[in-house]
Amino acid sequence: MSEKKQVLYDLRTAYSGPFAVEDFYAEVDRWIKEKGFEKEPKKKMEHVTKSGKKIEWVIEAHSHLDNLHHEVIVLRALLDNVKESVIKKDGKKIRINNGDVLINIDGFIQSHIHGSFYQAKPIYYFIRALVDKFVYMFWSFKWDGTVNSDGRELFKRITSFFNLQKFKYQ
Repeated sequence: MSEKKQVLYDLRTAYSGPFAVEDFYAEVDRWIKEKGFEKEPKKKMEHVTKSGKKIEWVIEAHSHLDNLHHEVIVLRALLDNVKESVIKKDGKKIRINNGDVLINIDGFIQSHIHGSFYQAKPIYYFIRALVDKFVYMFWSFKWDGTVNSDGRELFKRITSFFNLQKFKYQ
């Protein structure tokens, strides 16, 4: 049994212009590896329309904070009107994508109760949940800052990536 607490709410950024979709995926994967998270892809959908591709990409990055708490950063990327084009830069042909991007980041703390003692009788589990929620609730607050800072760091990394894309392909 686990309890999920949302710590980071709706960090959003939008971008419209040239970028490389593969570079975006690689940048997020690089951040996940640097921070020591485990990546869990939830959804990757591509839909081809007349105006271009629509891509929806949802991933969760998991990290263990301690024995009872786990950090979860959820990244939702919606790419709309993505068209592929070829540009010449320094005498070389480069394939890039052009489109609109919307990024949404949320952060959660998952609390788990382990052990057969708490699962043996429902009353023990109920009492443990009450104590954790109302008596020792200050213990769960110690991880709020960690989850918040990790989510904001990912947000800054993605924002700076897209800011760089504006100048990279002009």
